[in-house]
Amino acid sequence: MAAVPVPATPLLAGALPHVDWADAYAVRRPDGSSSDPQDWADAVFHAPPAWVGALLLARESLVRLVGIDRAGHGAFDPVARTDDEVLLGIDQSHLSFRASVLCEPDRVVVSTVVNLHNRRGRAYSAIVRVVHPAVVRAMLRRAAGRVPPAETSAAR
Repeated sequence: MAAVPVPATPLLAGALPHVDWADAYAVRRPDGSSSDPQDWADAVFHAPPAWVGALLLARESLVRLVGIDRAGHGAFDPVARTDDEVLLGIDQSHLSFRASVLCEPDRVVVSTVVNLHNRRGRAYSAIVRVVHPAVVRAMLRRAAGRVPPAETSAAR
């Protein structure tokens, strides 16, 4: 799964006042799978692979030691939505980030945009950027096998 250009959607364009770094990854949308971006966001962010979950738990413990806010579960709460995209994110003292889940007819794109606020944000970002591609790819790959079928999604 290769990196793709960050889509130029209205939600992402207005997500943050300034973007210091951004990335995006896409996975093929399985035939018959939901086209609801919230279904995909739930599958991507609320059921990560075990090693990603362990990494996130370690992050929550370690950041406290250096004075960075703990993100908790609120980091992936929806902040905006259109029919084909949901935007999630949080504003913290060291950085603000938004994650977009965009459902296209044949693929799903997860994009991340980040605005760094200070030295802690830049230091944290330098570490995260090393593992972020592997984490997002693993989460997307897992989600592609777990997202509900279109009929289940439409029935809600």
